[in-house]
Order: sequence, then C-alpha cells, then structure tokens
Amino acid sequence: MTKAYHGNHLVNVLIGVLGLLFFIVGTLMPGVPCQRYLFLAGAVLLTLSSYLEKQVFFTVLEAILVVDAILTFCHLTILAITIITFIMVLITVVYFTVKGSFKERYLIIGTVGLFFLAMGVGTLNPIAYTIGGLFLVIYSYYSLKKGCQIALLFIILNTIFTITSAIGAYQWLVK
Repeated sequence: MTKAYHGNHLVNVLIGVLGLLFFIVGTLMPGVPCQRYLFLAGAVLLTLSSYLEKQVFFTVLEAILVVDAILTFCHLTILAITIITFIMVLITVVYFTVKGSFKERYLIIGTVGLFFLAMGVGTLNPIAYTIGGLFLVIYSYYSLKKGCQIALLFIILNTIFTITSAIGAYQWLVK
C-alpha cells in the first residue's frame, strides 16, 4: 500500500503551518519591503509541504506563488508580472484540462482562487489575495469532503489568511 504522503505527515503539516504563518504576517504588512521576503519564504514552505503530502493542486498553487514572489524582486512592471502570472495559470488550466481534472467541478473554484491569489502576490494587492483566499477556503472545504486530509490545514490557514488579508486590504485602502 502506497502512503498518501512522502516522509513524516506531522512534519509535512508543521512545514505548511510555518509557511502560512509567514504569509499571514506578510498580509498584515502591505507596502512594507519585508512583505516580499515573507511571501517568498511562506510560498516555498507551503510548496514543500504540499509536495510532501502529494497534493498536486496545492503544490501547483504554491509553486506559482513562489514564482510570483520572486518576480516582485525583479524590476518588472505590474503588467509584466500580471502577464507572467496569467501564463502560469493558463498552463495550469491546460494541464488540469488535459488530465481531465475539471470533471471535479470544485477544482474550477480552486483555480479561480489560484488566479486571484497569484495576482495579489505578484502585484502586492491585498484585495486580490483576499478574494483568492476566499475561493481557496471553499476549494479546501470540498477537498476535505473528498478525503484530502491536509485540506483541513488549508481550510484553517486560508480562513486566517483571508481574514488577515481583508484587514490588510482595509489598511491599504484607507492609507
């Protein structure tokens, strides 16, 4: 019988918790230079956690966020980051389409969340990642119902992330 994860499940989850904590702190610091470092560290840890748990969608989601976080260190325009992000999400959609994954309708909800979250990280726009987080909470709930154990972690953490993102969005709007 094949394990549903690589390595130690508890360690994998703890790596994910640490990653999301970095992300959450980053959402509370809109416009602060260290926000980019927090997003990058969080995305790397969440990618690792998702990969170790053998969760393709969450791994792809976090890998796109790693690229977006790296792009914020490059001297690119928001338009360039937006185009690169759109291409990565489009490649993801094509991949899931070819695999027949969209037969699971809830994956569409996750993909919308992926798009908004990636756009938020790529452009440092807290409104976009608040919307993305909300869609990912919904996707995570459906994943949990389908038997994905680590989805419970993503429900809890994306709920916290969405709330803190909304707080960050409010602070960003009233500046």
